[in-house]
Amino acid sequence: MAVQHVDQPVLREVVRIFRSLSDESRVRIVNLLIENTRLCVSDIASSLDIPISSVSHHLRLLKDLGFVGHERDGKKVYHSLIDDCIRDILRRAIEHVGEE
Repeated sequence: MAVQHVDQPVLREVVRIFRSLSDESRVRIVNLLIENTRLCVSDIASSLDIPISSVSHHLRLLKDLGFVGHERDGKKVYHSLIDDCIRDILRRAIEHVGEE
């Protein structure tokens, strides 16, 4: 089903979403957050073998887009995926690639 007309602001936001998911580290972080409901930066960095500073940078971008939220528990900050649409986009993309 083709989209008849997309307003420019909506189109820009769609491009912004896909641009944010065009980075392998961010996709790996989102996928990890799908698998593990909530994680702190050090757990993400350790699991994905990515420097903590890079993980923090990517999480900040994902948070600014509204994909990821966080909550403080004592001294630790835990991050979680809060946008089900992003979860669905990633799941469908993985399924699509797996079908080929």
